[in-house]
Amino acid sequence: MKTSNDTKQKLIDVTRQMIDKSGVDSVSMRDLGKETNLSRSAVYVYFKNKDDLLAAIVTENFETLKSRLCKLTGEIKDPRKLVYEVLYTFYDFWIKNQKHYQLMFYKQWDKDQYPNLHISAFEVFGIIYKCLEKAHEEKYTISKSPKQLTAMASAFIVGLFELNSAGHLEPEKGLDDPTGLINSFVDLIFV
Repeated sequence: MKTSNDTKQKLIDVTRQMIDKSGVDSVSMRDLGKETNLSRSAVYVYFKNKDDLLAAIVTENFETLKSRLCKLTGEIKDPRKLVYEVLYTFYDFWIKNQKHYQLMFYKQWDKDQYPNLHISAFEVFGIIYKCLEKAHEEKYTISKSPKQLTAMASAFIVGLFELNSAGHLEPEKGLDDPTGLINSFVDLIFV
């Protein structure tokens, strides 16, 4: 027998498929109801509006990313390798989920209305901070604070993704090797 949570998760999963296929703008509560064999009003039992539904997906995305990063922090002891793998995991997640990246970062999500989303996002970026903080304490990084290093790493990986997603992979600009660029960036912040 299906539970309320099963139905809610099915709505999230079908919405995720709609986003993957046609983008965020393609999502409508009416179409979602049709796809899940629910009336539009039944969809509103689980999500009060489209933003609530999308916020649930964004929160789930951050939780998925957090899980992957936590796994890395438990497996990799070398600080340089760990920072590389964390940054690569961010990049790879966004490359494989480009339409979700837009939803995660192009929309301003109200902290008061969606506190779980903000907590999840903050925890994900906190993982980068902790990795760089540990490396900094062990004197492996350049003389910038962990906060500055985290901001630099975040800006770099977002910029790299943005260039890639816009189709800027020109070898003459050195943009055709994202993994090499991530390694080079890590070389810049590690001593």
